Amino acid sequence: MPMPPEAPIDAVEWKEPAPDGGSQAQIFRLADGRTALVKFAENNQGPRVLFNEFVSCRLAEKLGLPINQSVLVRVEATMLTRCPPTFRAGVHCGLIRFPNAAKTDPSSDLFKRTKNAAELHSVLIFEQLIARGDGRQLLVYPATDPDPSFAAYDYGYAFGGSPVWAEAVVRSLQPAPMLPTADALGAAYADGEPQKGIIDRLRGLTRADVEAVIAALDLPRWGVSPAEAEAIAQAIPQRAAALTKAYDDQYPKKLEPKPAEEAGEARGVA
Repeated sequence: MPMPPEAPIDAVEWKEPAPDGGSQAQIFRLADGRTALVKFAENNQGPRVLFNEFVSCRLAEKLGLPINQSVLVRVEATMLTRCPPTFRAGVHCGLIRFPNAAKTDPSSDLFKRTKNAAELHSVLIFEQLIARGDGRQLLVYPATDPDPSFAAYDYGYAFGGSPVWAEAVVRSLQPAPMLPTADALGAAYADGEPQKGIIDRLRGLTRADVEAVIAALDLPRWGVSPAEAEAIAQAIPQRAAALTKAYDDQYPKKLEPKPAEEAGEARGVA
């Protein structure tokens, strides 16, 4: 049975424009009390930015990665009085905001204090999974907390690096996924241990998982047709399989020697 589309959450209060970004996103308080950065279909980067954000962030959530949660947000016309005049009422893509967040980069002392810093290795591989085409963006939250966390954000340029992709592009999604050989600061990996967690999670990622994420959107929406979404659902598991194979080839499992007593028993030695 097909998954039912997801019910959107109502925006109940406009707060302010987003402080940066090229999509003219707006910040709203939602009916469930959370705050979201909302990207509108009428933004100047094109409506597929919303699809890219929603699907990428939902896949990240499925994989347990520190990336902001995406939700469907219904914005009524009464909420638009302080928004760009081209924006229209309807269902748009909301990205749940982190409290007291500050931008960062992996070399900063702020990032090094985060309790989940090791997950950045996983984020690098996730970027290969979704063929992210622009620069990585990170934040730390709560920035003033002695034990903060980091999160990655802004995935509008997933699925090939352009928000105006077409079905033919995503059916042969480029560039091909490459297993990172160095961390975010350029230090070469000595072994596969930092990447093992996300690789094990990718082993379990199925086409059905991707289809379930897309089903929440009730396509066509945001300029994406069912056929184009089907191409995404096909490409992502293929890229996951390519990354896991690259990992297994790079770090083949070593046969663990048996304990001496077991080996002796096998030879018939008393």
